[in-house]
Amino acid sequence: MTGIRQFPPGFLWGTSTSSHQVEGNNLGNDWWEYEQSGRVPHRSGRACNQYELFEVDFDLARSLGQNAHRFSLEWSRIEPAQGVWSDDALSHYAQVIHALKSRGLEPIVTLHHFTNPAWFSQRGGWVRQDSPRLFARYVAHTTRRLGHGVKYWLTMNEPTVYVVQGYVTGEWPPCLPSAWGRASLALINLARAHRLAYREVRRQCPDSMVGFAHSAPVIVPCDPTRARDRLAASLRDFLLNRAFFSMIGGRPWLRTRALDFIGLNYYSRTIVRSSGWGLQALLGRTCNEPHHQRGPLSDIGWEVHPAGLKAVLQRYARFGLPLLVSENGIATRDEGMRCDFIVRHLASLCGAIEDGVKVLGYCYWSLIDNFEWALGTKPRFGLIAVDYDTQQRVPRPCAALFAEVCRTNRLSEPDEPDAVS
Repeated sequence: MTGIRQFPPGFLWGTSTSSHQVEGNNLGNDWWEYEQSGRVPHRSGRACNQYELFEVDFDLARSLGQNAHRFSLEWSRIEPAQGVWSDDALSHYAQVIHALKSRGLEPIVTLHHFTNPAWFSQRGGWVRQDSPRLFARYVAHTTRRLGHGVKYWLTMNEPTVYVVQGYVTGEWPPCLPSAWGRASLALINLARAHRLAYREVRRQCPDSMVGFAHSAPVIVPCDPTRARDRLAASLRDFLLNRAFFSMIGGRPWLRTRALDFIGLNYYSRTIVRSSGWGLQALLGRTCNEPHHQRGPLSDIGWEVHPAGLKAVLQRYARFGLPLLVSENGIATRDEGMRCDFIVRHLASLCGAIEDGVKVLGYCYWSLIDNFEWALGTKPRFGLIAVDYDTQQRVPRPCAALFAEVCRTNRLSEPDEPDAVS
């Protein structure tokens, strides 16, 4: 027995990708440079060759009932050397935007998705004082050429994740682990870059809406009765979920207008355990012990926790801005698990909307399998499977399930969806 739940009229239904993860042969960015040097464990190579096959992928997206698509521009293609602009790259991305709109797919454009031009990285990257100005110059030049007809812009993707992976753990370029001073400076500069980029986009595209895509994990203490665990969870939550908003001066701080909407990337819940009073210990460690009632784990070890999506949407609704689920997905080769993931997360999304949260749309990650950064091509997030040898695309069974939701704007779901906890 099932229930039927309706989404608002005009709801955006789409999927997400990013340039380096799908385009292939992004020779001019820092990830490519680090891949070739062996400083990251996998090479992207051709990836999904979407730079050439984008129309094939957009045809598939449209055939699956979608009316929106989120993608990113590759800064290193547009500005291959400092102050040098590529008309070919800009013309290509103009074709990408036209291809989406001609198929009835609303473009949601991300200006920075983790990769930087090699020249930008070589001169110091995001710890340089002038890095926000250089980014704003790129944004101004790009939106001047591409902005007409694009309503939704995301200045950057998951700035806190970028800083943690690049400057704290050191698993991603610039591969500078445990550099807390540099990490703080990079996050400050990314916040400045967002503010400047916001102004540039609004100047070039005054009718558009501008936000950024925020990684929004649910963070809870392992033992709520234990003070150290509560403190560790609170500190980690501040750094990952609150600090960047404070830095950009968005609502409710009201120091400056820097957001028209908020993109939220939700995947999982983190259970935090603390074991001391040093800085690392205060931030705690992720507790994977079996004494918690946890959901199943994806192929990369992330807990499936659908109730967290509603909790995240309710939390960020306090900003008083429209929200967009800009990423939500699972890495798995078990199609039953993927279908269950989609249905239960959409039920959680429905619950938030029914409680009055204004949500613009939902983008599943990802349209196609892709190069998953330091994890390579093994994780399979796509609604559409990719054979990396032949570049053949084959929709997975769950693509039909998601397509039915997109086409009808409603969800058939079990009578007892997960409760928020």
